Amino acid sequence: MGNILPFSGLDFFILVFGFILFLHLFKNILNKIISYKNLVFIVIVLYISVFIPNAQKILFFLIYVYVVYWIYVANKYQETLFPMLIIALPMILHKFDIDPIFKVIGISYITFRTIQAIVDSHNYGKLSFVEFTSFLLFPTTLLAGPIDRSYRFQEDLQKGYENLTFTNIGKGWDILLVGVLFKFIFAECVNKFWLIPIDENSVHLLDMMNSAYSYTTYLFFDFAGYSAMAVGLSIMMGITVPMNFNHPYLAPNPQDFWRRFHITLGSWLTDYFFKPLYKYLHNFNILKGKRLLIQNLAIIATFLLMGMWNGFTWYFIFSGFLFGIYSAIHNIYVVYVKKGGYDYFTIFPNIISLNLKRFLMINGAVLALYFFSGRVPI
Repeated sequence: MGNILPFSGLDFFILVFGFILFLHLFKNILNKIISYKNLVFIVIVLYISVFIPNAQKILFFLIYVYVVYWIYVANKYQETLFPMLIIALPMILHKFDIDPIFKVIGISYITFRTIQAIVDSHNYGKLSFVEFTSFLLFPTTLLAGPIDRSYRFQEDLQKGYENLTFTNIGKGWDILLVGVLFKFIFAECVNKFWLIPIDENSVHLLDMMNSAYSYTTYLFFDFAGYSAMAVGLSIMMGITVPMNFNHPYLAPNPQDFWRRFHITLGSWLTDYFFKPLYKYLHNFNILKGKRLLIQNLAIIATFLLMGMWNGFTWYFIFSGFLFGIYSAIHNIYVVYVKKGGYDYFTIFPNIISLNLKRFLMINGAVLALYFFSGRVPI
């Protein structure tokens, strides 16, 4: 049948709204026939099989990662590095365009969700194949997140039909409308009337600045809109997916920026990469007692990983490196002030100081995301 990728057009929304209507109209009958968890699993498998191109590759990849997951959890292994690398291998091959069998849509997000499920198995136990599949391939978050946590997702699956309420319909609808407005109105207008007309090959400073600001504006509305639509539709289906954006350009520093911009990715990297790496670096004698240096090495490595996760091209990696440098510099400054150093921002009244920090952060983010865009004429 047709190719209906998540949020690719009107067909997808008709399909999802039909399922939501079906759930809410017949939830009392369905509750007596089939568990919500099994129903979601069946619908996901049918959706992937019928409406997603090259569905066999997704299902093959699903079996691959579940076998690795099952072997790891069943044997109660404590070391997570090796299975994480085995699970990440298809994504790495995909990024390098080496093996077409791993050209799977959403592979980056599926990989991160699988790694998270492995690490969290120590505290939350083993997921069944049904639970594992539903978590990895839930349609609204399949392509671009948000990156949910397996244990939280399973809680909603267990509550099942209880979450199918008019309150959640209203809440999800409000968030969905914001997403539609952002992605299909604001982002499209910025793209058509601001971004596209710019000569991205121009080396004139004003043209480059215009390109940088227009792309950053477009990226925010497009991605924040997509994420909001994913959250809104999920809530209407009884799954409370976490929000992914919270006014990022009001952030006064890099740490706060990543608590507001692509929140679930930043949270994932903090919990499953930065913290273990920070702990691991303490084992090196050359770094003994150098806590600030260890923090900054872990910070920069984390943002480099973020860049490579988007793709193994220089502009993705350099963009991640810039964000790492911003965070390391801010970390050094915070420690300096805590140790009695002079806080130069106190020269100004609080409101001016806050907005000056925001101005610096916004322009730093614009520069890094300009490189991320690949539009820099180099």
